[in-house]
Amino acid sequence: MTDWTPERVHEAFQARFPDIGLAVVANRQPYAHKREGGEIVVQRPAGGMALALDPVLRAVGGTWVAWGDGDADRMVVDERDHVRVPPEDPAYTIRRIWLTEDEVERYYLGYSNQALWPLCHNILEHVRFRNRFWTTYRDINRRFAQATVEELGGRDALVWIHDYHLALVPRAIREVRSDLTLAHFWHIPWPAWETFRVCPQKAPILEGLLANDLIGFHLESFAQNFLDTCVNELEVLVDWNQRTIVYRGRATKVRALPISIDVERFEEIAASRETAERMERIRERFRLEGRKVGIGVDRLDYSKGLLERLEALRVFFRDNPEYRGKFTFIQIAAPSRGEIPAYQHLAEKVDARIDALNDDLSTGDWRPIIYIRHTLPQDELAAFYRMADVAIISSVVDGMNLVVKEFIACQGEDPGAVCLSEFAGAADDIDHSIPVNPFYTEGFAEDIRTALEMPLEERRRRMEAMKARLRKRTIYTWLAEFLAEAAEARASSLVHGSA
Repeated sequence: MTDWTPERVHEAFQARFPDIGLAVVANRQPYAHKREGGEIVVQRPAGGMALALDPVLRAVGGTWVAWGDGDADRMVVDERDHVRVPPEDPAYTIRRIWLTEDEVERYYLGYSNQALWPLCHNILEHVRFRNRFWTTYRDINRRFAQATVEELGGRDALVWIHDYHLALVPRAIREVRSDLTLAHFWHIPWPAWETFRVCPQKAPILEGLLANDLIGFHLESFAQNFLDTCVNELEVLVDWNQRTIVYRGRATKVRALPISIDVERFEEIAASRETAERMERIRERFRLEGRKVGIGVDRLDYSKGLLERLEALRVFFRDNPEYRGKFTFIQIAAPSRGEIPAYQHLAEKVDARIDALNDDLSTGDWRPIIYIRHTLPQDELAAFYRMADVAIISSVVDGMNLVVKEFIACQGEDPGAVCLSEFAGAADDIDHSIPVNPFYTEGFAEDIRTALEMPLEERRRRMEAMKARLRKRTIYTWLAEFLAEAAEARASSLVHGSA
C-alpha cells in the first residue's frame, strides 16, 4: 500500500503551503442537507473527489464553495450562507451558492452538460450551444468567483477549482486577486483542437483556464490536446519540455495526474463479514447460485457505451447458447440528467434493449440481464463487485472511469476478470485487463467469453498485477502529487512575478 494517507497529505500541505489557507471551489458539495420523513438528514460524500478531499479539509480547515443543491440546505446555513461540516465534529466550512430553477437549466443542464460535456467527449451530435446557456454560465461562474474572494478576504490561499462547470472562475478571481495560487483539475477529457474549435466561446474558456497557475488532466493525451488547442486559438508561448504555457505574462503548468480511489477503504469493505452476508442475500434474491455473474456500474450516460454493451451481450448469447441459464449480467445504472432529451432517449433505448433481451432469452428462473435503476452505496456495490466473475466497462469515451479501480480493489482469492474499453482513460492507467473495443460488437462478445473462461491462475496473476499498481496510486497519491505540482507552480509564479 502507498505511504500516502489523509494525515500525510495534511502534513504535505502544511509543509508546502505554510501559513496559507485552502479553498476548494466545485459545482458539487461534500455534504448536502435533505428532508426525509419530516427530518433534516445529512447526505455524506458518496465517492470520488468529494470523498478524497473531505478528510484533508477536516485536517487543514478552510472553505468549500459549492452549489447548495440539497432541498434543506437553506434551513441550516447562517446569515453568510455558511454551514460547518462534518456535523458531528465541525472542521471546515461550506459556503453555498444558490441557483434558481432557470439558472440550473441554463448553467448546469444547459452549457455545462449540453455544450461542454458532449463537446469534450467528442460526441458532437449531442452538442447544443445556446446564447442563454452561455450568458448564465458566465454569470454563475462570476458568482462562484465572487463568493470565493469574499471567503478569503485578504488572506493568501491555494484555491483549487474543479471541472468543466467552472472554467471561467480562475480569470474572474484573478481580476480581483492576482496574488492567489490557483489550480484547476479538469475531470473529463480534453478533445483535439479539431473538435474543440466547434465551441463558439472557445477563446474565453481558454482564457479563463489560463488564469490558473496549474491545470491537471487525467492523461498525457488530454494535456497535449489542451496545449495544441491553446496554440491554435491564442497567441501563447509554450515550453513543450516543461509543459508550460505563457499567456499575458502568466505561466500555467499543464500536467497529467490520473485520479484514483481510496483503495484501502474498498479493500476493507470487500473483506468484511457484512459484505459476505450481502453476497449471499444477492445470490438468493436474484437466483444466481451456480451461475457466473457479470457486473456493470455506470451513470446512465451516452459516453458509457451501454447500448454497445447490450448489443455485445446479445451477440454473446447468440453465439454461445451454452451460457444461457448459466451467465447473468447485472447492470447498475444510476439515472443522470434526466431533464435533457438526449438522456431521456438513452434511458428509453436501454430499457427497450434490456426488455427485448430478457423477453427473447429468459427461461424459468433465469434472466440474462438484471437491471438496477438507482445508485447504490459503496458497501452494497462492494458485494456486487466481490461476487462478479467479470466486470465490463465499455465506455465509448471516458476521462478516467473509477468503476474498474473499485472492482479491482474489491477482488479476493477467486477474482473476476476485467473487460475494459480501450477508450476509457483507465485503460492508460491499468495493465492486464482484457481490452475491448465497444464499436466492434463480435470482438467484444468474444472478449466476454474469454473473460468468463479464463483459468483461475491467470485471473489471479492478472489481478495481483492490477492490485499492486492500484495500491501504489491511490486517491491520496493523486492528492499529494497535485499539491506538489501546485507548490512548484506557486514558487515559480512568486519568483517570476506572474500577474
